[in-house]
Amino acid sequence: MLDLSLFKPNTTVAVAISGGKDSVCLLHLLSALSRSFPITVKAINIDHGIRGENSENDSLFVKSLCNSLSIPLYFEKVDSPLYSKNNGVSLEEAARILRYKCFYKAIGSGFCDHIATAHHSSDNAETILFNLFRGCSVKGATGIKKISPDGKIIRPMLQTSKKQIDDYIKANSLNYVTDETNFDDSFSRNFIRLDVSPLIKSRFPEFESSISRFSEILTAEDNFLDSLASKYLTKKSDDEYSVSKKIDDVLFSRACVMALKALGIKKDYEKQHIDRLIALKAERNGAKIDLPLSVKAACDYEEITLYKKKEKVIFPATKFNLGEFYIEKNKITFAKVPTASFGDGDLYFDIDKIPSSAVIRTRKEGDSFIKFGGKRKKLKDYLIDKKIPSRKRDELLVVADGSEILLICGIEISDLIKVDKTTLNVVKCITE
Repeated sequence: MLDLSLFKPNTTVAVAISGGKDSVCLLHLLSALSRSFPITVKAINIDHGIRGENSENDSLFVKSLCNSLSIPLYFEKVDSPLYSKNNGVSLEEAARILRYKCFYKAIGSGFCDHIATAHHSSDNAETILFNLFRGCSVKGATGIKKISPDGKIIRPMLQTSKKQIDDYIKANSLNYVTDETNFDDSFSRNFIRLDVSPLIKSRFPEFESSISRFSEILTAEDNFLDSLASKYLTKKSDDEYSVSKKIDDVLFSRACVMALKALGIKKDYEKQHIDRLIALKAERNGAKIDLPLSVKAACDYEEITLYKKKEKVIFPATKFNLGEFYIEKNKITFAKVPTASFGDGDLYFDIDKIPSSAVIRTRKEGDSFIKFGGKRKKLKDYLIDKKIPSRKRDELLVVADGSEILLICGIEISDLIKVDKTTLNVVKCITE
């Protein structure tokens, strides 16, 4: 009944137990397994603050059960109705969000290494139907995963049928509690479980196992498409990802979803957001759109960049000198070096050609620049030629004397400060 491949030796697994039949079965199974397999079994129980005294009594049952099995219990109470009201999500979703927050809190505290939930094949079928009815993507139709992306949440009974669980409970004479809200079909998942699934089973008795096979096939194909899409996704920083415009919309959409999730948008995006990202590919360079949770997307030449919105960078003009300077998460270092240490791709200049009035600052209107070995240009035009996105231009540090730009950190030096035969003191500009 258990997928033993999900358990790592010498780790601690906490069973998410509500006191219901499924989670009692899982706790009992893992308690027995721990006698022959090197894992430590614990339990975690969450009172979601929905059912008042009944929920409290269920938690007392769980506490008593864990005591009888000598299993340590982690308990926490949350206010799902308040979270639902304050965040505009359904009561079901609020309970799920808070439940998983508690799971990761328990893991983070060192109570356990993994959380095992009692999801089974019927749950998986219900989830797939629920997602399909809401209008999901291929990924939504893959159903519940055996293991979470970070490996912390495992579902060892996902291939186990409800009948197997019922038979195990009966064979071992195990007591359990019943959550009366499980019979309230005003909740969408309950409606599917209580009304839709039985109707389907009456015509297609094996529909749950069929959906499970469908889920496995779709998961393999979904993973393959993700592996292709990931080749066109580039991480620029923790707050910025870019996707190539020169790919099919199918792979482009997947890569964008990966970027959105990496930026913290797990479930808040909709098809309209993906459609807008696809449309952005045809817009002019510099065009932007707003996405959920303060994420933006911009058309940057040959790619679409998704990034978290930031306040405009403020860097007060500072007298030029050797040493370290910081802007955002970047460090700029000016250090003297021997002339013999020149390296390809680095910026070297003659410090004696830097006027005493020079400062380090961000760009300003009217700045101009004489490209190394080239002609004078407006700084803005030069940065456009270099394909520096407009939002990035204000983050660049420059060394300037008035409106004369002598050095663009990380980009180029002016012809005015180049190293030549007369140079005595060479300085290297290092951008990290």
